[in-house]
Amino acid sequence: MPEAVGVTLEALGDVEFVVVRLEDGRLSPNILEALLRQVESGAIRLLDFLILHRLHGDDWRLIEIDTDEFALAGLGLDTPGLIGDDDARHFASRLPVGTVAALMLIEPTWSERFSRDVDRRGDSILAMQPIPASIANTVLATALQHH
Repeated sequence: MPEAVGVTLEALGDVEFVVVRLEDGRLSPNILEALLRQVESGAIRLLDFLILHRLHGDDWRLIEIDTDEFALAGLGLDTPGLIGDDDARHFASRLPVGTVAALMLIEPTWSERFSRDVDRRGDSILAMQPIPASIANTVLATALQHH
């Protein structure tokens, strides 16, 4: 894993990997704008960001992000180097051959803020279980068919 230079240790809440297919093989302003909206709204912290290119077989490569492009878009990475080679390999192996995708590690900060606010009252969150959108939408479609 690359070393995270100049990063101070700050406790993290739950984190999530997000993989986004880059249709034209490169990072678009649309993705940068969408990320910026989420960061500025306080919904997420952008921890780390890589671009993966699935070559053939088990071959893949990392494409370095343009940090100047990120800075111009108003974005920065809170903990660059947090995504390890094993993480990148895991997601690259699941991409169709020839695909270029952004691999992001985010912290959905709303849940950390909510947890802190609940704890202030003496209550505590016992569990949180994310459900993938594909499953949630299948269940929703099934429920709507039965009503």
